[in-house]
Amino acid sequence: MTYFKKLIEEKDKSILFYHKKKDIKALEIVLSELNKEHTALKENLNEIVYLLTLIDKHKIKITRKEDEQSSKHEKEIGKWLQSLKDIFEGFHNTSTEDLNKEEIDFIKLENTKLLEEKKNLERQLKYINNIISKTTVLLTDVRNEFCKKITKGYDIVAVAKKLAEKYGDKVVGTYFSGRKEIILFLEKTFKINKIRSKELIDLLEKSNTIKFKIDIPENDVFYYYKDYGFADEFVPIIGAWHINV
Repeated sequence: MTYFKKLIEEKDKSILFYHKKKDIKALEIVLSELNKEHTALKENLNEIVYLLTLIDKHKIKITRKEDEQSSKHEKEIGKWLQSLKDIFEGFHNTSTEDLNKEEIDFIKLENTKLLEEKKNLERQLKYINNIISKTTVLLTDVRNEFCKKITKGYDIVAVAKKLAEKYGDKVVGTYFSGRKEIILFLEKTFKINKIRSKELIDLLEKSNTIKFKIDIPENDVFYYYKDYGFADEFVPIIGAWHINV
């Protein structure tokens, strides 16, 4: 837990520093790293819950010391859980009466460790959820400032409303054709050049203000897309750019 607290403290200092510098790219990297860490924690927690469920079948009475602390480093948890999985699945397929004393003692010991790690991971997830929320807010703030700079006063929501006024809730077509149409609209509406409109559409996409969703063809119908020199077998990305206001 000490290692994790230091990690969170370092991330917190980083996001405040990058927010002050208005560094969008750096904040995006930090947020991506935090999301990966969150996913890893969640996966480990799910594995622990699964293993505890397997143990619960045997209803073995386990006395747990409240002050007992896990000594495992966060990076070791995944390997440890994987090593227990086959063992505990084997125990689960064995009746309680067929377990010997060594196996029961092992279950008791590992159950105590698992419960402690579960408590640690739940605390860590709380910490990381808070820092992810903070990073998201600060990143949104910096993106809005950049958006206003490009459009001379419009924030991301205001730009999305302009798109919605023109297209409704989506721009139908291929990924490339829809993106091209949106870029042209941004150029004309905000009187900006192609470089700036490219920066703006990237900003809108990264903030999930616009998002391309694929329409899966029904009944194995294949579309052909020769405009860009692809072979006849190529299945194009057909769908729509959805606008979130």
